[in-house]
Amino acid sequence: MREFFILLKARFILKMKYYFRYPLNIIFPLVDPIIWLSPMYFMGKAFEVNGEIRGFTAYTGNSDYMGFLIIGFMASTFVSTALWATGFTLKTEMMQGTLEANWSAPIDKMAFLIGTALFQFCEALFEIILTMIICHFLFGFTITINLFRILLYLIPGIIAIMGIGIGVAALVLLMKDANTVIDLSNILVMGLSGANFPVKILPKGMFFISILIPLTYLNDSLRAIMINQEPFIDLKYQLLILFVSMFAFYILGRGIFMRVERKCREKGMLSGH
Repeated sequence: MREFFILLKARFILKMKYYFRYPLNIIFPLVDPIIWLSPMYFMGKAFEVNGEIRGFTAYTGNSDYMGFLIIGFMASTFVSTALWATGFTLKTEMMQGTLEANWSAPIDKMAFLIGTALFQFCEALFEIILTMIICHFLFGFTITINLFRILLYLIPGIIAIMGIGIGVAALVLLMKDANTVIDLSNILVMGLSGANFPVKILPKGMFFISILIPLTYLNDSLRAIMINQEPFIDLKYQLLILFVSMFAFYILGRGIFMRVERKCREKGMLSGH
């Protein structure tokens, strides 16, 4: 356990040094929400009738369209972080020629991945706080702050998403193409989890896939807590599903990764890229 946390700390500090080495990393979160959310804001205005989007209200219980999108945008930030922090880290190590050397050391492979992701989740949290501040002034975004309740849903949701990221990292080891694997996984997860629309509008087959994704429940529960939108199932059941997903997806992702990693070592596939 002590060695696990030493490696975790080392990877965290390494990523932190990379981040602060480039000051533009701090400026990017200031413009990112404006670039992505401004078109949706004006599109929402185009559909308003007397300040209300009636079709949207019928699915969500209120007409806070921008609040819905902003929370989806923030939750999706954690998904992107989980996928890029794990999968692209391996690709970078491959390109630098350091993956095989690191892998030959007596280290915990999960600590190697999680230590890298840990700082990037801190970075994502910083970006989310900036997003809330910017959107408050630009789009009138306001939320109900119940920190304990938010964390109660957020923490198991993030761990479940991290399990997905670890599974995707296994695909990067096999395919050697991080961008395609991560982009495709990112688009599918966000597209099917209701990041930009209520999942209740999906066809039955797609809705069934949607309810298998932890981000669906994270999006829905955070919207219910923070902007009082109507959840598609009771929040207590969503919390139970998130806690089950936390264990199930992490164990599944870890199992897939360790099996693929062992196969790659046996076939000498770690050194290529």
